[in-house]
Amino acid sequence: MIFSREVKSNLSKLFAWLLVISILTGLLMSIYILMLDVNMKSIFDSFLSSLSENLKNILGFKKGIDYTDISDYLGFIFQYVFVFIVMFAMQLGANSLAKEQAQGSIGYIYSNPISRSEIVTQKFLANMLTYFIMLFSLALVTFGIVYVIHMEVEVNMQMAIFAIAKIFGGMFIGGLVFMSVGLFFSSMSKSTNFTEGTSILFVLLTLLITVFGKVYGATFKVVVEKFTLEIFNPVFFVKEEFDIAGIGINLVILIIFVLLSYIIYNSKELDY
Repeated sequence: MIFSREVKSNLSKLFAWLLVISILTGLLMSIYILMLDVNMKSIFDSFLSSLSENLKNILGFKKGIDYTDISDYLGFIFQYVFVFIVMFAMQLGANSLAKEQAQGSIGYIYSNPISRSEIVTQKFLANMLTYFIMLFSLALVTFGIVYVIHMEVEVNMQMAIFAIAKIFGGMFIGGLVFMSVGLFFSSMSKSTNFTEGTSILFVLLTLLITVFGKVYGATFKVVVEKFTLEIFNPVFFVKEEFDIAGIGINLVILIIFVLLSYIIYNSKELDY
């Protein structure tokens, strides 16, 4: 019951975010054809050469990216799209446990034979399914866009498919980390009034700290390079440059926040 209710309640948010992110992806992918033009590529290369190494790193223009290669280009644009995707993932988690109290349906839920741990489990699984559906749908949209481009210019479709699989696999895990943080916030909250805005601000704050760490350098840079947005950066996944230690740290963070959500929600005083 809880699982299906949660999935249904997430559908409108799912379609809204999917529409926005699909449009953004389409706009960014449309630039790829321009990259294949010699004159435009020359202008772009001149622009890159005018930037300092620090600024290139901050803006995501990483070394070794071939912007005329479809796999590299997909990784390049999805490092920006990834920011919006984790916002969606965190909003799913942040709305989940506080939603019933805010809507006044908590009494109905507890009229059924179900424990608090079951509620957390079913809601988290429902959010995971919603998130998976969104990513799978976006992957299909991305494949469709690449196929349309393939009809205009020569594109290695096999490499593009492998790149899409690696990118979306990484984004799925990275999004779950943010979802677990959102779930943790939701376990402490009794209202959903500020959850969506808080989720967006949290992701933006994480992004700003990452940028500051790259500029400041030293130990701070080493720390921010273990942040979720960096560890699961699509550019690294396309090139298969995996930071195993960083992935492990993020998985531990995911587990810790999920466990804390169970503990807090089980001891929380609910308003029926």
